Amino acid sequence: MPEIINQNGEYYKNVTLNNLITLFDTIATANQGIQSHSFGDIWEINANERNYAVSHLSIEGAQYLPNEIQYNFKLYVMDLVSKDESNENDVLNQTLQIIGDFISRLQNARDLNIDTNTDYRLQPNINCQPFTERFDDQVSGWVADIQIRAFFDYSACLGDIM
Repeated sequence: MPEIINQNGEYYKNVTLNNLITLFDTIATANQGIQSHSFGDIWEINANERNYAVSHLSIEGAQYLPNEIQYNFKLYVMDLVSKDESNENDVLNQTLQIIGDFISRLQNARDLNIDTNTDYRLQPNINCQPFTERFDDQVSGWVADIQIRAFFDYSACLGDIM
């Protein structure tokens, strides 16, 4: 659970990287279109040991801003395409819909004990890029660049280091 911080009489949750990874995991587990999901460097994914469709979350960096931290992620959603590629458009359609489901859940996560108005903010413009015939299994799908900003109190740790 996120740590509660009192900032000048306003209460905020300190949403950490681990909190967000758990949130992505919860969303993936609940999505009926996802058969397996993983986290880490995309090149470490072993597609041959996966049930499709697959979602995969990779950390792309973080940036400290005034009173906020911005987490940068890439969310991959992929599925198998027939050898004759006859279902490639269907796979691209389905995997983009699943990314839309993730975005909706991230934007409306109140039922997951997160207030998206104060705990974190999903940056509104999310770029998605399609890919085809990628990785070991020659899968197709989409990758979304997701940025999440959370409250960060610069002075929260001062008592620990002085």
